[in-house]
Amino acid sequence: MEYSETKLLKFSRVSYDIAKKAVRPYSSKFSKKTYTQQQHIAILCIKTRKNQKFEQIEEMLKEMPRICEVLGLGHVPDCTTLCRNFSKLKRKVLIVLLYLIACILPRSGKCGIDASSLDKRHSSKHYVKRCKIVLKCMKVTLLIDTEQLTILAIHITVTRKHDSKIILPLVSKAEEDFVISILAGDKGYDDKAVREELRRLGIRPLIPHREFKGIDKAHNARIKKKDYHRRSINETVNSMIKRNYTDELMARLWKNQYKEVLFLAIVHNLDSVVSRIVQEGGSQ
Repeated sequence: MEYSETKLLKFSRVSYDIAKKAVRPYSSKFSKKTYTQQQHIAILCIKTRKNQKFEQIEEMLKEMPRICEVLGLGHVPDCTTLCRNFSKLKRKVLIVLLYLIACILPRSGKCGIDASSLDKRHSSKHYVKRCKIVLKCMKVTLLIDTEQLTILAIHITVTRKHDSKIILPLVSKAEEDFVISILAGDKGYDDKAVREELRRLGIRPLIPHREFKGIDKAHNARIKKKDYHRRSINETVNSMIKRNYTDELMARLWKNQYKEVLFLAIVHNLDSVVSRIVQEGGSQ
């Protein structure tokens, strides 16, 4: 009996096809060549989408022959193999993959920027309250297309770096690949130098002034509320990531936590690609 393709099967195929365009099959000529980098990336994307541990994703794949067939797996890799390859995977590969997926999706040029936080590890709330300890979080700043909900660029830090110091490097990097006509942000990005640089790049800043003087209120009155309030879509994307995948990071090392966040952004964009494929298939 044949079943129709599920979203997970389509997601697996799309992630594997895009990974084949982004990275080469093997990281070294001395590789054992048992599995390719593309297969590992696709499996890690599935792991992130299903919010499972390495042991769980191994068990799941053993019960999913159609997905293994799509990924070209003769047999399922061991969980230790997946964990080791995740640690060896370079961050720049994932950054290239994120940009490649963003290029596939349509863009409106209307963007928003906002920051959110992800817990660095899971801990009992009762234990935290009782011991009076503060758990550190990872600050994640997303630059998104407010019309398509696509993540265009990402900045990750564990420091208390101010938003006004993050926005320009992030926008300048994204401006090389994407056309940005409008950028909306909250008052945390209020800075004269930021506005001047954005205008120099041809971007219209929709960043309200902190109201210390009457002139600040006049500047804020000129901002179109309809365009500015599209900034709330950033909160929607943050909520989608935390509800659909996870709001905590399980890795212990900083470099692996960084890659976990990148995978969350990649999987969010991949789900957008799959949704478009489903819609186009339904319209046909």
